[in-house]
Amino acid sequence: MNSSNGIKKELAYVCMPALFCVLGYALLWLTLQPVWSLATAAAGTLVSKDAPNFDSQLTSIFDPEAERPQVQQADNGTEGFISGRDIEFPDSGSQYGQIYCERIGLDAPVYWYDSDEILSYGVGQSLASMLPGFGSAIILSAHNTTYFKCLQDIEVGDTIQFETNYCDYEYQVTNVQVYDENELWTLLSEKGLQEEEELIMYTCYPFHAISGRKTQRLTVFAKRTSGLDVKWRYLD
Repeated sequence: MNSSNGIKKELAYVCMPALFCVLGYALLWLTLQPVWSLATAAAGTLVSKDAPNFDSQLTSIFDPEAERPQVQQADNGTEGFISGRDIEFPDSGSQYGQIYCERIGLDAPVYWYDSDEILSYGVGQSLASMLPGFGSAIILSAHNTTYFKCLQDIEVGDTIQFETNYCDYEYQVTNVQVYDENELWTLLSEKGLQEEEELIMYTCYPFHAISGRKTQRLTVFAKRTSGLDVKWRYLD
């Protein structure tokens, strides 16, 4: 009996300090977690701004001074178009354009693909969408602490310029809305199949939250107002 009580006392001496230690670390984490989130977000912003234009994995086919593909004339006399056969298509991780909105200070490189690495260097495009001029959805994303931070100021009616390696396009904002992330994924999967050109840009929301995982997305929709169609001549 005495031996049993002795073992219990020894276990208590070992377990109770360990338990209080775990509880102490948990309380310290809950207290400092908002500060840590803010510090890491700020550090991410500084790293992104100071990072070089490209690393060994990222390339560029975008040169605003380079000669663009020749404009083809339609047989029925309507506006010309660009032949898809004359376009240099981007590889994954390649910059093929630059996007601007002067009023809100948007000026960012656009890459084909939207990996975490790419989003450290600019705006990424979903592979489930099409390039400008192809008459379907163009889905872009970027961090709300860096390249898409300015979207907090965007308004319906704003003009967005999108320069690509083959043609310049212009879009006008038609709607700005906040979605739950799951709701947005469903919407984007539907938009990716539509036969109407629409520029869609999204980023995490809200902008000024300092802790916790952001499950909402600020989403901007814009319709094309200028720029040439891209067509495969042999399919016309």
